[in-house]
Amino acid sequence: MKKILFATVGCLLATNVWALECEYAPEQEIVRSAENYLEIKELGEDFDPNKKYPCGGTLAQLALLRGNVVTLNYLSRHGADFNGKVSLKGYEIPGAPDEIPFPLFVARYAPNSYIVDVMINSEIDFKQKDSKGHDVFWYFEQNPVLRRSYLTKKGLDSLVSAKERRERYADAYAAANPKEQDEE
Repeated sequence: MKKILFATVGCLLATNVWALECEYAPEQEIVRSAENYLEIKELGEDFDPNKKYPCGGTLAQLALLRGNVVTLNYLSRHGADFNGKVSLKGYEIPGAPDEIPFPLFVARYAPNSYIVDVMINSEIDFKQKDSKGHDVFWYFEQNPVLRRSYLTKKGLDSLVSAKERRERYADAYAAANPKEQDEE
């Protein structure tokens, strides 16, 4: 029995020690290291912003983790699907399925609230749920930076684009100041 136990432990250790590290594709390396627009332009025009790579995640996942808004905007302009599903391979979240909508990945892995605001303004749909029924707030709760932040305190009302927030404020202002409307 001891021999079987030692052999099993040995195999597990050997697998971890000798496991190959993730080898990133050239596009992934550019996204992982770009700091400005000139560097991200190295992607060129003929790349697939939605390509699924064997390891490391999509370009959008890597840009989000990097916290680079310039890269996210570049990917958006080149057709990145910010509402599609992404793999959690390498980014496992206890209790989450193996694949989730990108907005939920954003909620869990965004390094700051500014990134979430940029994503909201990119028409990302935070109303999606994963296959286990977890919503965006469950994922925000898993994020040590964004849990219990202004993003989560007002529910879905706080997860709207700047344009929609301006329209709401304008409507609320008009309702509170009807006299000014009459003067126009």
